[in-house]
Amino acid sequence: MRKLFRSITDLSLVQQLTLIMFSLAFIILAFFSVYLRGNITDFVNNQTMNIVRTSQNTIVSRVESSSFGTSEIGADAQVSHFVFTRDVMSLQISASTFTPQFQEEVGKLAAELEESWSEGVTELLDSKYYYRSYRIDNNRVIVSIIDYAYGQNIENTLLTRVSNTTFFVVTILFILILFWTLSIITPLQQIRTYIDRVRKGEQATLKIERKDEIGELATELVSLQDELKRQEETKEEMIHNISHDLKTPIATIKSYAESIKDGIYPYDTLEKSVDVIVDNANRLEQKVYSLLFLNRLDYMMDQAKDTDKTTNMKETIEKVLLSLKMIRPEVTIDYDLQEAIFKGDDESWRVVIENLIDNALRYAETRIDIILKPNELSISNDGPCISEERMQKLFKPFEKGTKGKFGLGLSICSKVAHAYGYDIDAENLEKGVVFRISEKEKPKKEKRKGKNIDNTKKD
Repeated sequence: MRKLFRSITDLSLVQQLTLIMFSLAFIILAFFSVYLRGNITDFVNNQTMNIVRTSQNTIVSRVESSSFGTSEIGADAQVSHFVFTRDVMSLQISASTFTPQFQEEVGKLAAELEESWSEGVTELLDSKYYYRSYRIDNNRVIVSIIDYAYGQNIENTLLTRVSNTTFFVVTILFILILFWTLSIITPLQQIRTYIDRVRKGEQATLKIERKDEIGELATELVSLQDELKRQEETKEEMIHNISHDLKTPIATIKSYAESIKDGIYPYDTLEKSVDVIVDNANRLEQKVYSLLFLNRLDYMMDQAKDTDKTTNMKETIEKVLLSLKMIRPEVTIDYDLQEAIFKGDDESWRVVIENLIDNALRYAETRIDIILKPNELSISNDGPCISEERMQKLFKPFEKGTKGKFGLGLSICSKVAHAYGYDIDAENLEKGVVFRISEKEKPKKEKRKGKNIDNTKKD
């Protein structure tokens, strides 16, 4: 059965449609041959016998009535009636003329009547008739007959009309399905051509004016192509800028090292000149580390998404604060840290916290607020707000920041959070920006309360 279904789905849509219509035609033919024809035959037989009964009842009532004479009993155009008195025909009511031999055959039906009535189909002189025999009284029996061809004509007429109607309906249905199938095939072919041209690197356009799922698919494909193109351009620009960023510390380290080798101290003293080399080496190391970390992050997250490891987020944040608080000592950090266990590896979450706090320190004017609750973390700063256009691309890789720098930190944060089943988002405040990590819903805004760290004083 599975192989049959697979062989059908391997056909084109037009071939599938043709197969469906042939199958439908076969089913309808079988329906006509077996079920419908038998039911129509039964229906015609019943209706014909009803005609015989109705006509016979009318004749019986008139024969029994003393107010009508024999000549006043009207004949039925289809039904013939024969009244027999003690097996001898006493009255014939018919629009047709029958031979004596035929009348004798009818008389046998009257003589064979044992009950009050009988009916069915019989053969009289090699012709078939519907008949009904009825005992009027002890002396008289009426036999009413109608030609079997009368019922056959009705049956053939019904079958012809039903067949013609069904054929007409099936034909209209086939045409409608054909047009509907073509309306699906045409845009699918356009999509296929579009994909082929894009794969070959050719310029391609796709315009499908539909609002159904196919139209949505076409729109998404165009959007995907635009996004991939934009990302490719951004990546190329980023590589150019990263190359430039890497050249700067490398050139500085090289020039300072050569100067020191020649006995020249570019920055007053040997110690200060070496500090410049170390500072640029650290910058270079951080850039390379971020690139390498992002490159292997997908593999790491795929291996760790089903991990049983957990992280004490309070301890992790406190460790990060100890290492980062002296970057900008003039910025005050307020924090309120509750005990919170987050799912995931401590090293990955530490990278997330370092990036978020480093980002906050980069843009903060005077203060940073950190609030930690079970399954919920928010880090905000009082720096400039983020534009709506920038907000939509905030967590995408290779995006340029508001200060013209290409950062990977927020993209790394997003990948780690989503891998462990958390949401991360950003929101503009009245003054500043808040980043939130939550397990389910976005946390509601709350008043920030907590300790105060004055970074103007060294521990």
